[in-house]
Amino acid sequence: MYKTNKMQNLPIQQKYDPWEIKQEIVSLKIDIHCSRYWMLSEWECENLSLPFWRLYHSRLGGSFVRYNGIEIELKSNVLILIPPYTAFSSHINSQDIKNESIKGIKITNEEQIDYYKKGGLVDQFFVHFNIGYPYDKMTQDIYICELNDFWKNELRNIEIDRLSNPNNIHFYSSMQLNSLLLYAMQRLLPNMWDMSVPDKRIAKVMHYIDENIGLELLNSQLCSVASLATNSFARLFKSTLQVTVQQYIKQKRIEKAIMLFHHSTLEIDEIASECGFYDRHHFSNVFKNQTGYSPAKYRQKIG
Repeated sequence: MYKTNKMQNLPIQQKYDPWEIKQEIVSLKIDIHCSRYWMLSEWECENLSLPFWRLYHSRLGGSFVRYNGIEIELKSNVLILIPPYTAFSSHINSQDIKNESIKGIKITNEEQIDYYKKGGLVDQFFVHFNIGYPYDKMTQDIYICELNDFWKNELRNIEIDRLSNPNNIHFYSSMQLNSLLLYAMQRLLPNMWDMSVPDKRIAKVMHYIDENIGLELLNSQLCSVASLATNSFARLFKSTLQVTVQQYIKQKRIEKAIMLFHHSTLEIDEIASECGFYDRHHFSNVFKNQTGYSPAKYRQKIG
């Protein structure tokens, strides 16, 4: 009869990770706000400075972005990657438009691309996204990312998916988009990502603020998240981010509001509530102070 030897059990931690030294792993979370593929007839814009990353691609070419006097064409073999708050401008070849204007046509299949191309329109694929602090503070510029043959094919599949599912990005499609964004960001020089990550206690509070931006956020509450006394927490936060806790919260609330104006159909009262403002009047005052526009004027401005 076969007899088994009784084994001595290993500690659970050793089964989990046999190494004694703990790893420091920077968290990476890509927050995709929207992704579209359409045909543009007008794209004449100035100062496209907003608090999210942009990725652009065009099969046909003929549209351009400009930053610091340098003009770059969107074309089939490259991705254009633009960090938050980069004040770039855009236009379409041969346009002579005196006022800012974005006009486009929704398409549902690839055959329509050639049809509208004959009328002088250009195609545009774009993604708006954030990756969080400090990486949303990347040096402002326009970055060109070459596409290899694999990603040219993958991007074509993603664009086809946007045509067939313009308003729904399912799990597999989301994986494709995340992979594309990672590919583009990995084309940047590795040392460009060597940004100082804040004190872990402050990083924990920043994450808490992001997750609870619609709630009342008091210093006395946030210092508990950081496991610090109130005054020590306030001093550490300001020395880390160069702004007070409440100034930072106000900035994040306005950034959230801008995101919702661009990527939702919520009413202004609903946006004010989602972003943690007491009422529409309070929201309007803070929003205008931060952006120069009332919420109603800003919504009108972005169309």
